[in-house]
Amino acid sequence: MFDKLAKVAGIFSEALRDAALFLRFNSYSPFVDKSKRAFYKIIIEAHTIEKGLSLPDPKLLFGKDKIRFVMAALSRYDLQHSPVPAHMSLGALDAYVNFHARAGKSDPLLDEIAGYLKTWEAKLPKPWKGGTRDCSFDGQPPGNLQHLLASRSSIRALRPTPLDPEQILQAIALAQLAPSQCNRQSSRVHAYQDPARIQELLALQGGSRGFADSVGNLFVVSSEICAWGGPGQRNQAYVDGSLFAMCLMLACRSMGWGTCPLNLAIDHKTESAIRRAGGIPAGERLIMMIAFGEPLAPETRVAFSPRRPAAEIATLHA
Repeated sequence: MFDKLAKVAGIFSEALRDAALFLRFNSYSPFVDKSKRAFYKIIIEAHTIEKGLSLPDPKLLFGKDKIRFVMAALSRYDLQHSPVPAHMSLGALDAYVNFHARAGKSDPLLDEIAGYLKTWEAKLPKPWKGGTRDCSFDGQPPGNLQHLLASRSSIRALRPTPLDPEQILQAIALAQLAPSQCNRQSSRVHAYQDPARIQELLALQGGSRGFADSVGNLFVVSSEICAWGGPGQRNQAYVDGSLFAMCLMLACRSMGWGTCPLNLAIDHKTESAIRRAGGIPAGERLIMMIAFGEPLAPETRVAFSPRRPAAEIATLHA
């Protein structure tokens, strides 16, 4: 009995430590290096431009405020920290101008962006690694793991046609090969094909604007809390659930489907609303939503989303 009480007390203690750590190092903290905070903020906003361009039918002159923010923030950014946000932003802005040129659209904003890009050409020569790229679905599954990983990207141009439930179960069975701590297998997946229910769930998530109507298949990945106990395991539901979700997206890709992960960085009120709308038990922690289905066309446009060089994120300890 005493041991159980000690574990309960430990959970509260660790929760307070988690809160203190997050307050000290989160993206709003004045104690975090300015360049590090700017790195992530610029990437997040530049990616919204990439996402807009990767939609099946992008709106003309979308995201004006985001574009002006990116240009202003990038002008203040220290390139010595990492050139990745600059590549991503400039590539996205260049793709934005080219998209409107192909559409025959003119606007003072486009002239402003073109002028801004010229000022950067000497500081960071082309090619800029951002914007959009083509992704091919030729009906053949990726031939090896390297190709499978390299060919996965977030697909927002999906057919709304419901997939065969038996094939969906095949993809889920493949995802179950994901590692799980002590083989707990706490991950759960809820699959939806009813259009009204999918739209209700996506509206609560809020990150699928521009392509929600094309989503005819939706996963909600969760993890059972009761698989874990004690203060040291407080975050393991997210670890196991995320490993499962990644394997589920790769399984879908191996079957020729496109996927788009939709984060669930939400508060408890919204999480409860999603559980109610989706018929998900209260004892499951939500990990993420995944829109999935057949791609709209064999060749589809996706966000470029350049990755940081491995040497930039790796610390090789002796």
